[in-house]
Amino acid sequence: MFRPKPEPLPVFTIQPLQPAKPSWWQAHRHQVLASAALVGGFVLGQHADNTSATSVPPTHTAPAGATAVTPAP
Repeated sequence: MFRPKPEPLPVFTIQPLQPAKPSWWQAHRHQVLASAALVGGFVLGQHADNTSATSVPPTHTAPAGATAVTPAP
């Protein structure tokens, strides 16, 4: 005569999950790499030598007619 009350069904809802918090390296790697590139570029720029642009071109040591040419008959 009396029916038993049915069990309630579980309620499924779609809730956004919180993304995992990035590690320190993941959050700051672009800053670290940019700083390292700037320091590296500065160090390489300080060791650049500009004397090649102001140097005198090499001179010839042999006279122009030093090669032996046999005349054609």
